[in-house]
Amino acid sequence: MSNRPSLIQAERVDWSSLRCGCSKTGAHIPETFARLLEAGTPSEIAEATLEGHINIQSLLFEVAVPVTSMIIAALQEDLSEPVRLELLEHLLACVAGESHWTEAEAGAPEIDIDCQIAAREGIWTLYQEYATGHAMLARYILEGVDNDQERFAYFDAKLIDRVRKKAKRR
Repeated sequence: MSNRPSLIQAERVDWSSLRCGCSKTGAHIPETFARLLEAGTPSEIAEATLEGHINIQSLLFEVAVPVTSMIIAALQEDLSEPVRLELLEHLLACVAGESHWTEAEAGAPEIDIDCQIAAREGIWTLYQEYATGHAMLARYILEGVDNDQERFAYFDAKLIDRVRKKAKRR
């Protein structure tokens, strides 16, 4: 039993009823996600990847929607930088992908839209990532999920200059 909000969120989901990219049900996703959160080496991160489960290339599977909520929760937790980066990459895949053809046939043609809605729950966490963390990755995610284009444009104008200045200093 974990006190991590992301893993508590996982407990709310009937994973065995969800389709996964590995051709099984999503029942194994919470354990894989927990291993990812605790990964300490690149090989442990690679072993606990969600790729092939939430998506194959840019094509999404049903488990991507609840995983999006878990990622948003996890981004507020204490994570190593490599794990945080991996989660942001998975989040981008969820919000920028599209339903796998098998999902569309099964009645889930808009998994990406559902993932975007789930990601909006953490809009300020994503802006925090943009301001202090993995700026360009967070920017791409925000570009796809923030419905308030005026807000996005304002923050983008303020933050992109900081990102560029920081990059020049390196």
